[in-house]
Amino acid sequence: MTFQFSGDPVITAPRQVVWERLTDPDFIAASAPGVESVEAVDPTHFTVVSGLGLGPIKVKFTMEVELSDVVERESLRMRSLARGSGSVVDVVSVVRLEDAQAGTRLKWSATSEVSGTVAGLGPRLIEGTARMMSERFWTDFAQRVSFG
Repeated sequence: MTFQFSGDPVITAPRQVVWERLTDPDFIAASAPGVESVEAVDPTHFTVVSGLGLGPIKVKFTMEVELSDVVERESLRMRSLARGSGSVVDVVSVVRLEDAQAGTRLKWSATSEVSGTVAGLGPRLIEGTARMMSERFWTDFAQRVSFG
């Protein structure tokens, strides 16, 4: 199953601050639900261990995150490939920063592909959960940068 979502919150912080937070593995992972640990492998790769509940199924995922197509202070592509308990969740987010009157606009789009045990829960439940998690992730990130 494949789903697409997008948003464009305005963050009340300068573009440089938003960029620094966007490329900080600990800061960015703290916006994801159920994060248990974060390990930076190198400046563009990190591993996240997370426990998530999707409907009646509780799954512990190990997520490999890769930053690519990096244009300093402008844009990047973030791929998060999570595996756990016979399930795979592959999320590719494209992020673009733009100047806004009140700070920085963070334009994001995410394509989520879900397969395995979790996909067996049905498209409506999975789509609703994936949408909620994507939107919460970027909303939380924007709020934490704005107020932090």
